[in-house]
Amino acid sequence: MNFTAGSAAALIVACVALGGCVTRDDLREAQDRIDAADHHAGLAQARADEAYGIGSRAQGRADEAYGIGSNAMRSAERANGKADMTASDVEQLKRRVANLENKPQPHHKKKIRRQHSTSSSTAHADEPKPNNS
Repeated sequence: MNFTAGSAAALIVACVALGGCVTRDDLREAQDRIDAADHHAGLAQARADEAYGIGSRAQGRADEAYGIGSNAMRSAERANGKADMTASDVEQLKRRVANLENKPQPHHKKKIRRQHSTSSSTAHADEPKPNNS
């Protein structure tokens, strides 16, 4: 039997209320009911503790998910900033290309290529040889 201060107080109140007409069987039955109520209260406390543990684990998971979400948000903001910078770079390059396309280009003179002969005998084949006598 689990005898607590609460069950003792309940037993004393029951004795005083009945004014001494209580038998031993009545006291045992009252004590059994008090013990059963105490047992049920213990079970309820155990379930409440279990529920608190589950809630604590759920809170831990929620905190973890919040941290992951925050990291993802920061990564997305960085990527968005880089995309904005890239978009502005692309626009700047488009303006430069358009400017270069509209700018008149200077005309270069073509080089005149002359063919030079490499052998002296072929260059002078048509000329008569001088006679030194």
